[in-house]
Amino acid sequence: MKKYLEKAGFIFSTFLQSRKFDLWGDMEMKRASLIFQNGERFSLLLNESGIPDFWTTLYLTTFYRSSTQETMRSVSNVLVHFKIWENAQPLSFFEKILKITEDAENEANGNIQCPQFINIAEAQSLARHCKIKTVAARRRLTKKNRGNVIDLEAAHPTSVLPDPVVSVKQQRQRLKIITEYLCFVVETSLRKRPHFAYYLDSADNLKKLLLKQKPKRQGAKSSQSDPDKKAPPPEVFDEVMRLADPECHYNPFTSLVRNRNYLMFQVLYETGMRAGEILQLKVEDIEFTDQIINVVRRHDDPGDKWRSIEPNAKTEERELPISFELSQALYNYIFNERRLLAEKLNHGFVFVSNKGPSIGTPMSLSQFSKMVLKVAKNESLATYIESEGIKIDKHVTRHGFRHNFNKRLSEAVDQYNKKAISENRLNDVISEKAEIDTRKYLLGHRSDKSGQVYNLRHTKEIAEKLHMKAIEEVSEKLKAMRQQVPGMDGKKV
Repeated sequence: MKKYLEKAGFIFSTFLQSRKFDLWGDMEMKRASLIFQNGERFSLLLNESGIPDFWTTLYLTTFYRSSTQETMRSVSNVLVHFKIWENAQPLSFFEKILKITEDAENEANGNIQCPQFINIAEAQSLARHCKIKTVAARRRLTKKNRGNVIDLEAAHPTSVLPDPVVSVKQQRQRLKIITEYLCFVVETSLRKRPHFAYYLDSADNLKKLLLKQKPKRQGAKSSQSDPDKKAPPPEVFDEVMRLADPECHYNPFTSLVRNRNYLMFQVLYETGMRAGEILQLKVEDIEFTDQIINVVRRHDDPGDKWRSIEPNAKTEERELPISFELSQALYNYIFNERRLLAEKLNHGFVFVSNKGPSIGTPMSLSQFSKMVLKVAKNESLATYIESEGIKIDKHVTRHGFRHNFNKRLSEAVDQYNKKAISENRLNDVISEKAEIDTRKYLLGHRSDKSGQVYNLRHTKEIAEKLHMKAIEEVSEKLKAMRQQVPGMDGKKV
């Protein structure tokens, strides 16, 4: 227990000394993001007094201190969601298990039984809570906390709409994290009790009960295997690049940021890099002569003191070849436009803000998202999609460029193999294994299977071509068979 308290104590003291944090949320429990002097990012929950919540901070410190900031923020969001449910209960979970264990020990007379920390009704209630979105859960808690004040509109709504829900995958993940957290509270808080072995059994029963509430995995994978659910077709991305060109009359950006924005779109389009990888790029990562971009993992970078949410590489480090045109464009941007903006701040990040109080500082993920969204929802792009009769189920996103990159990679492999076969260079044909290894390297994946989702559109097109070819062959075969049947050739039998 002592070592856990020491870990939490370090976070508490650092929090009180730190001024680099941002708050999230508008309920009693809020999330804060800290940046330590060594560059480490840490997420924690604050109570209504602005003090770190003890148990959630201890849990995050114990299990997620070495994780990426994105993972820690994701877990913190789940804990915020759980706290909304907990606030609606008569006692907090910690207070409840203390009361239950004390009552059990007082009534045991030397023959203690495994107490039940959560009953079936509570487990089902928590599972339903994990299904709804956090904004809806907050709204529910706010209505419950109004006391005797009656909101006529709420009491007699003109229409009743169901609460918005999250995906089955997210619901399962929420229950998993909450279960781990509750078991941690039980095991840590009751460790010194004389009947600790029984409480471990109770924690195990709690775990089984909560995980039993996890919804079944989505059986239908049609949406997961539909490329249109992942990204628009390639021609839409080609149009995006046309619109983002600084010389395009319909470019939605101001002249101040047109060149930078187009360059970022170029990197997305040509390399398939993740947004975090692009924003974490430093000048030293680009080899202009050799036309290479080095993707480097820099989690908890002490040199990035401007962004509380640190963008970073989720994938493996790698070297990506780029075109001569892109290499030259990056060189011109870095040693002309960027140099004038960022030289006083003494950092090496490539893409920087061009205006406002953040001028010269590294661009944030939210700025990048807004930039892409401005093009995705541009009227000129919508007009093009409508005029071409293109059906899309998903708008253009930063990650959509990654799917588009893979589609073009697959087409390039097919064209290369087709040419090699036509020229009788069979030894030069790229095998399926070689293509998988190439894709895995370029995307920075560890597993061969990770790249499959990015190749859905190409796989679907090949499958449709093969299917149509099989249909034509069957049709011709049936036609030939019918001609051999007496009377089917038009002559009398």
